[in-house]
Amino acid sequence: MKGQPTYEELQVKVQRLTERVAYLERLLWGGKRDKKAVQGPTLFDGLFNEAAASKASAIAETVEEIRKEAEKRRTAGKKKPGRPERYLYMGVPEEWHTEYPSNVNLDEYDIIGKDVERILHRTPARVWVECIERPILRRKGQKDLPSPVILQAPAPVAVLGGGHVAADFLAGLLVDKFVYHIPEYRQVKMYADSGVKLSTSTLNDWVHKTADKLYPLYETHVDDILQSDYLQADEVPWRIADRPGQSCRHGYAWQFRDARAQSHGTYFYYHKGSRAGEIPRAQLRHFRGAVQTDGYKVYDYFESVTGIVLLTCMAHIRRKFIEAQKSHPVQAANALEYIATLYMLEENLRSRGASEEEIRVQRIEKALPVIDAMEAWMESVQYQCTPDDALGKALEYAYKLWPRVRRYADDGRYLIDNNTVERGQRPTVMGRKNFLFSQTDQGAEDNAVIYSLLGSSEIVGVNPLKWLEYVLANMKPNDTEEELVKLLPYNFK
Repeated sequence: MKGQPTYEELQVKVQRLTERVAYLERLLWGGKRDKKAVQGPTLFDGLFNEAAASKASAIAETVEEIRKEAEKRRTAGKKKPGRPERYLYMGVPEEWHTEYPSNVNLDEYDIIGKDVERILHRTPARVWVECIERPILRRKGQKDLPSPVILQAPAPVAVLGGGHVAADFLAGLLVDKFVYHIPEYRQVKMYADSGVKLSTSTLNDWVHKTADKLYPLYETHVDDILQSDYLQADEVPWRIADRPGQSCRHGYAWQFRDARAQSHGTYFYYHKGSRAGEIPRAQLRHFRGAVQTDGYKVYDYFESVTGIVLLTCMAHIRRKFIEAQKSHPVQAANALEYIATLYMLEENLRSRGASEEEIRVQRIEKALPVIDAMEAWMESVQYQCTPDDALGKALEYAYKLWPRVRRYADDGRYLIDNNTVERGQRPTVMGRKNFLFSQTDQGAEDNAVIYSLLGSSEIVGVNPLKWLEYVLANMKPNDTEEELVKLLPYNFK
C-alpha cells in the first residue's frame, strides 16, 4: 500500500494546482495581449548570488540610458500634429458638383467665397451577367457554294474550364472568404439579396478550381520565398472535419515567412495535418541562411545543419515568465524587466530609423550585457523553484534556447522575436472562427495555397483584390517560370 504523501510533496502539489488555477483564470478573464508593463520589483530586486548581482550592477548605466531614450521617444510621440484638411476621407475618389441658390440670375452676382461639404456614399456590390453575342458570318453571295467562307469571333477564354464565371467574381469570392473571413454560406445569402441564386457547393467548387489554377503560381512563390536568406517559421493549428459522426481532427499547417525588410511574403504548407519534423526538414533542405522559430523541439535539428543559423523568439520566452507571475511574482518580474529592457532598445533603434549596422553595434554594446546579466540571474534563481512549477519550466525553456537568443545581436537584419510570422497567422485564425474547419485534406491544401498568395499580397502592400483579379485574368496554363515570377505579388504594379 502506498504511504501517505509527505508535507513537502503536498506543498509541491498545492503550488502546481495554484499555478494551474491562475493560468486558467488568465485564459478566462485576462487580456489578450501578454506584452504589458511589468509592475512590482525592479530589475535588481530578488535573491541573487554574487556573480548575478555583479552583472546586474554592471548594466545599470546601460539600462538607464535605454529607458531615458524610450521615455523621451514616448513623450515626443504624444505631441500630435494638427489634423490635416479632409483627414477623414483622404484618398477616396471624389465626384464634384456645384449647387447655386435657386431662381437667381447668376449674371447679377459675383462669387466672393465658397463652402465645401463632403458626404461619404457607398454603392453596394454590383453583380451582373456579361452577355457576349458572337454572330456567325457568311460571305455574301456564297450561300449556295459547297464551302462558303464562315467567320465568327473566338469564344472568350474561360477563367475556369467549363465555368462561366469571370475573374473579378472569383477574386471577390476568395478575398471575401480568405481576407475578410466571410464563409460561403454567408456569401450565398449576400448574393441572394442581390438577386443571384447560388449554392454553397457551387462556391466551394469554384474555390477549389481556383486553387488548382493558382497552384503553379504557388509553387513558384514557394521557391521564391526559399531564396531568402532569413526566414521565420511556425506551425498553425487547422481543424479537419473528415470523420463523419466524430469530432474534428486537429492538424497543422506550417508557415514560412521571408523575414527580410523587403519581404516577398509568406507561404503555408499543409501535408495531412502533420506537425512532424520531416516537414520543415524537407521544406528547408536546400535553404541556407537564418531561421527563426519558437522552442518546438523539431527545430533543434537545424542546429547541426551547416549553413543554417538558428534564431529563437524572445516573445515566447516572455510568455513563460508571465505564466510564472502568480506563483513567483518577484522572480518573474525580474525576468520580465530584463526582457522589457531588450524590447525598449529595439523600439528606440526602430523609431530613429537606425541602419542595420548601427543596430548590430548597439545590440553588441547594450543588448548582450543585458542578456549575459539575465543568464547569470537565471542561474542564481534556479534553486528557488522545482522543475515542474511555472518558474522552473520558464527557466528550463529559456536556458535551452539561450544560445539562440544571443544570435540576434550578430546581424542588424535579425528580429528579436517571431511576432511577424505569428501576425501572418491571424487571417487563418479568423477564418477558423468563421468557417470553422476544412472538410478534407484537399480543402486544407487549397486553403494553404490561397492564404499564401493573398497573405503575401498584403505583406508587400498590394491590394489583394486587384492583384488576384489581374492574375486570374492573365495567368495561362502554359506560362513559363519567368512569366509566373512576374505575376507574384511583389512584382505587381
